[in-house]
Amino acid sequence: MLSWIAGAIELTASWCVGNKKRFGFILNIICEVLWIIVAIQSKVYGLLLVVVPAMFINTRNYFKWKGVSK
Repeated sequence: MLSWIAGAIELTASWCVGNKKRFGFILNIICEVLWIIVAIQSKVYGLLLVVVPAMFINTRNYFKWKGVSK
């Protein structure tokens, strides 16, 4: 169930970033935390190789973003 929630948040976050909403990066960071929980609970440690760096990239992008709204 948590993976479905994380997936829905990830799609929403991508939609927000596409609409130049800086909040999309916050949603993505929340999503990455959920994916970390899913990876650990499911013992799919390979997922962490993508999710953990993505969280840092989204944090970086949040601070560098010069979108239309905040």
